[in-house]
Amino acid sequence: MTEQRKYAILDTDFVSKANIIKTENRMLADEVLAFPGYSFFCHQKMKEELGDHGSRVAQSWLQNKIESGEIICYSDEKILFEISRYLSNYCFVYYRDFLKQGCDLFDAEFYNRYFLPLDEMIETGGCNREIFLSVLRTCENQIGHQKSYGEIKAYVLAQTIKFLYDTEAYIFCSDDFGARQGFANGTQIPCISILSVFLKLCLMGKMKEEVEPFFQSFVRWCLDRKNPQTHVKVWIFKDGSDKRENVPIEFVLNDIYGGMYRARRDGDLQQVIAD
Repeated sequence: MTEQRKYAILDTDFVSKANIIKTENRMLADEVLAFPGYSFFCHQKMKEELGDHGSRVAQSWLQNKIESGEIICYSDEKILFEISRYLSNYCFVYYRDFLKQGCDLFDAEFYNRYFLPLDEMIETGGCNREIFLSVLRTCENQIGHQKSYGEIKAYVLAQTIKFLYDTEAYIFCSDDFGARQGFANGTQIPCISILSVFLKLCLMGKMKEEVEPFFQSFVRWCLDRKNPQTHVKVWIFKDGSDKRENVPIEFVLNDIYGGMYRARRDGDLQQVIAD
């Protein structure tokens, strides 16, 4: 029986970090794109955010992968077009609803603060794709570059993929635990963090010796940060319940290959309870 294809969305923070973590001749981002059975997507907003963040290497990598067809990039216009093929002008309502749901995951007032003109336009009727996109751009211009909302657009794209292909989309996403919890717990969208990528590589049969250089690059990146990170949080069953606790980074890869962890839906690692 053929395994069902997996549809995955890449977000800004993930792509940026996966281009920093690398061996002498290969980036972790390339390892991810080689995952068998996956189709990869991103939102146009991610391209813009990589530019805003000054991630030129990641920006160039992403553009090359889009041009080669390894990553499919969706703009808001493309999302509306694809939905309209099935729902005609109801595509505007669907997009608006996806956007509102995405906003509510991270900030209950975000949609009302910036996007209410979309409601007014839909209620008055008579909008077309050009008008809708123009109003959407005007709303987003009020947000400004200092506020990242790429995760909201990733959510919109995830819901679009689910609608178009009748299957859930995975999100390779930020190490921001709150954002991942919003995706996984609020909407049941499974997340894959940088840390859980190492578990996936193990489960796919990659030898520890192959993965070790990437992991050491990850460790160096953690230690070289402005606020050095020596520990990562994993879930451990303790005193009758799961608790999110710190463990030293340097032990994590050995523990992964020792079978001590499984991946949670929110992208965190969960310690496996021994029988």
